[in-house]
Formats: sequence, structure tokens, C-alpha cells
Amino acid sequence: MYLDTSNSFSPSRVATIINGTPDLFGQKVFDFQAKDVRLKSVMRSIICESVFDIFALFEVLHQLEVSLLNDKVNNGGSKFCLLIIDSISSLLAPIIGGKYPQGRSMMISVAMILKKLADEYNISVLVTNHMVSAGNGSVKPALGESWKAVPHVRLVISHECGSNICTATLLKHTQLASDRTAKFVVPS
Repeated sequence: MYLDTSNSFSPSRVATIINGTPDLFGQKVFDFQAKDVRLKSVMRSIICESVFDIFALFEVLHQLEVSLLNDKVNNGGSKFCLLIIDSISSLLAPIIGGKYPQGRSMMISVAMILKKLADEYNISVLVTNHMVSAGNGSVKPALGESWKAVPHVRLVISHECGSNICTATLLKHTQLASDRTAKFVVPS
């Protein structure tokens, strides 16, 4: 499930990524018909929901939990395996501060729900958090220190100027050493 907070989900972008990705055996798929079947299969498995505020996020997460619980009771489990929230900072940043005195507690509630979904239903949860200026020429996560302890794994992904090469840096992991990096290419 892809929770789109900025109306930026792009099926054509998914197609570009899928068509540039090797199949299960590490082979590029050159047969147009096979590519089409593979792409249709992937697109059918993506559920995209638009979520533009914290209250809509709570509602979608509640509906997801009910659905996962029903699948667990009726079918012994679910095929649901990944929840992506792109970008959680655009939902949480507006409520943290003066307008909503309960903003921090709402942020913690979201974190607890996400951890519960991951733990109880064995799904991976991926959230993106924008980077903002730290004031001294460097950048920091938009949700700051309050969100820092929430994820089990934290990555920073940076893009090299003028190319499609990116670097992923591991900042936190429960089993691996921090500061590991890996370069990868994002198809254009």
C-alpha cells in the first residue's frame, strides 16, 4: 500500500523502475509481452491511497488494521507485505508546534500504530521524511529528534548532482554497523 501525501504517485515511474529491474533470476526481461505481464502484475498489487492530513492517515491506518485482522482471522494471514508513506513529514510537520498543542502526542500515536502493524502483521513499513536546512550549511530530518528513535532502520539517500547515481547511507540498524554506504542508479 502506498500512502501518497503529495499527489505524486506515478504509474509511469513504477513502469520505468520495473522495466529496468532484472527478473527473479537476475535476467533483464527483453520480451515486450513478458514485460507487460510483469508490469500489470506489479501494478495490480499496488494500492494507492491519497492522504493529505493526519486525520486521514489515522483513518487509513485504522482501516488497514481492521482489514489485516480480518485476513488473519479468516485466512490465517495476509499477502500484504509493505506499507509506504511518502512523505510522513508533510503530514506531521503542520501539527507539531503552536496550532495543535497535542501535535507531538499525535506523532507518537502514528509511530505506535506503525510499529504495531509491523510487529503484529509482519509487514515492512517504509516512511520518507524530508530533509531541511540545519542552518549551518548542513541538513537534518524534518521531524527532528522526536522521530529519530522511531524507526528500526534509518537511511539517508542522497542524489549526486547532474547524474542518476544515488548514495544510501545507513544511519541506524538493529543488527548492522552504521555509516555503511551503497551507490545505486535510479533509472531516468
